[in-house]
Amino acid sequence: MHDIRAFIEWLSYHPTSDEIARSFVMELMAPFGACCARIGRLHPNDSLEFLGEYGFDAGKAKQIFPSEVWRSWDDDEALIALGKSAGAWNAKGNLLMIQLRERGAVHGYLVLRFSDPVASQDAVEEVARSYAVALSLYLSLLHQKAATHSLVERGDTGSEQLSQRQISILRGMVEGKTNHELANELGFSVSTVRHETMRIYQALAVSDRKEAAKKALSLALI
Repeated sequence: MHDIRAFIEWLSYHPTSDEIARSFVMELMAPFGACCARIGRLHPNDSLEFLGEYGFDAGKAKQIFPSEVWRSWDDDEALIALGKSAGAWNAKGNLLMIQLRERGAVHGYLVLRFSDPVASQDAVEEVARSYAVALSLYLSLLHQKAATHSLVERGDTGSEQLSQRQISILRGMVEGKTNHELANELGFSVSTVRHETMRIYQALAVSDRKEAAKKALSLALI
C-alpha cells in the first residue's frame, strides 16, 4: 500500500481495527519511523473505546472507558484530546493524534507513536491526515451499518415490530404492487391490506408508500 487509493481499496476487504493499526506501523507510516498505532472511538455518552492497536504495551484494545475515567488521564494522548496541548503533537514530537470526524463532529482518534522525535512534523502530519480521512469515513460507515442492524434485530423500526404479514405487504410496496394486487397475491381482503398499510406507516413513522419503501430498504427490512 503506497497511496490513499490502495489504502481505500484495502479497506473494502473489511480488515479488523487491529489490522488497520498494524498497517499504519508496518506500511503506511513506516517510512517515517512509526512504531505504534491506536484507533479509538468516542461514543455519544462520551465514553472512549479503543477499537484496535499495534505496538503499545498498555493493551487497552477492545476496552471502553467512561468519560470520567479517560478525561482524568494525564498522558500525552489525553492531553491532546482534551485540548491541553498546543497542537496534534506531544511535547517530545514523537506522538501524533489526529481527530476522526463524522458529520463534522469528532467521533474518534488515530494515534501514531514514532521511534524518534519527528523533525518534519508538518509533512508527516499531512500524510497521516490523508489516511485518517479515509479511515474516518470507513469507521463512520461501519458504525452506521452496525446501528441499522441493531435496530432491525430489536424490531425498533420507529414504533413497533412489524409482523410477518406487514413485512410481506411492505415487500410488495417496494415492488410497486397495488393494494388489489397484494390482496390477490397474499390472500387478504383489500380492506385488510389497507389496514395493515396504515399500521406499517405508523411503525415506520412515514406518511406514504414511497417513504415506507425507502425506509424499508434503508433499514434492510426486506
